[in-house]
Amino acid sequence: MEKKVILLLIDSLMWETVEKGISDGSTPAIKFLVERGRVWKDTVTVFPTMTASVDSSLLTGVYPDRHKVPGLIWYDPITKGMVNYVNGWKSVLKIGVVKTAHSLLHDLNEKHLSREVSTLFEELSRRDISSAAINAVVHRGPVEHRLRVPFLLRLITGTTLEKPIFGPEWITLGALLPTEVNRKVSWWVRGPFKRYGINDAYAVEALLHHLSLPSPPRFFFVYLSDHDHQVHKSTPIHALPSLRKVDEKITRILDFFPSWEEAIRQAVFLVVGDHGQTPIGREKRHHIDLDRLLSSFSTLPLGKRVKNEELVYANNERMVFLYPLKEGILERLISHLGREEKIDLIAWKEKGGVALRQRGGGERIRFWPEGAWKDPYGREWGIDGEMPKEVALVKGEHILFDEYPDLFSRLYGALYCQEIPMVVVTAAPGYEFKSRFYPSHLGGSSHGSLHRFDSYVPLIITGADLPYPTPPRLIDVKEYILRLLSPSS
Repeated sequence: MEKKVILLLIDSLMWETVEKGISDGSTPAIKFLVERGRVWKDTVTVFPTMTASVDSSLLTGVYPDRHKVPGLIWYDPITKGMVNYVNGWKSVLKIGVVKTAHSLLHDLNEKHLSREVSTLFEELSRRDISSAAINAVVHRGPVEHRLRVPFLLRLITGTTLEKPIFGPEWITLGALLPTEVNRKVSWWVRGPFKRYGINDAYAVEALLHHLSLPSPPRFFFVYLSDHDHQVHKSTPIHALPSLRKVDEKITRILDFFPSWEEAIRQAVFLVVGDHGQTPIGREKRHHIDLDRLLSSFSTLPLGKRVKNEELVYANNERMVFLYPLKEGILERLISHLGREEKIDLIAWKEKGGVALRQRGGGERIRFWPEGAWKDPYGREWGIDGEMPKEVALVKGEHILFDEYPDLFSRLYGALYCQEIPMVVVTAAPGYEFKSRFYPSHLGGSSHGSLHRFDSYVPLIITGADLPYPTPPRLIDVKEYILRLLSPSS
């Protein structure tokens, strides 16, 4: 019997919450998978630690400098406007509901995700291995599908969004695609109050439906999004009630099989988070107000196209892309940002590498690919300047990371995702960037940065003997699954 592979991507899954659920017995399904499998508590995710860039890397196995999806929010120099894959209803209204819907449901996969790299679904299809994408934001594959926007959404937006999208043989995007699953779930689960089926209940029903097919797919990628909403409102350790609900969904999946032991004999289960989150202080001083911070520059108003502005900024919660549009702005901008104590790291492109400065006007250092020093993942780098030990520890010919895991590759990947001048800034722990029309998480949690709080996710693999590469990174999941499903290739 050929084993299936089921990849469950749980938004904002963090080990401290998992560990609490296991210790008090409130997450029995996750406990079973942990006890019967292997766990990596510190798997390094992608930067920016935002869903769009992370999922693109997960499914292509490369960082953003190659797959070309910068983050959740970014500036497109071709259209001279902002791209928003949905981060808060106010920003969606300001940019435009139709434009945002097109960006998320069509352009992300069909335009923005580079054709120079292949997705896991495309690779599996070349090997004649069937696959399914269930509520996955990134899903590009070889088979054409047609969106069908529900009536109420068509009425509100004034668009049918009839462009084709491409994915694996089986795909669901909640109720936005006409599938058999829509007839099996209640209107409440697939209706407007439940994000038209982009929720965990719908995703699990879709998985169970596809498992019941006479010839089910060999690979399932299932995106479970609900947990993220609760973590944003609280803190990781206080999000246990939300994780218990996720565990109930995993229980339903395991119960589909004759027994839980039989489940891991018939399928390999991979459970992984996409990013961590950092608790944010409750007072307004824990905001870094971008409108105020950048008031000495002329910046692009959200929803407008560039005309004569000096600067564009794209707020990704605990990180920001800044795009200087005129000569002489870069140096002035870096100097200005260096005076803000709440900012953690400032980085920009320089001579084919990355220039980096810590908060408080620290000394500038530079690193670039191919040099005399090797990081824990085997990649070689050149370094210029005295590396602060908080950033990276250089011992002989080796580079070690602590507070900022896989810092060099992740930061280089973000800055070289686009060819235009860019600056990246991240917020210090406990802080997030604030700007008009974007969500605020005071007293809750936020993500986006390079710090380990945002960057480490747990990875659980149950039902497989194949070793996983270490130190573990999210970008290695694609190749690992290919080896599981096609070991002779």
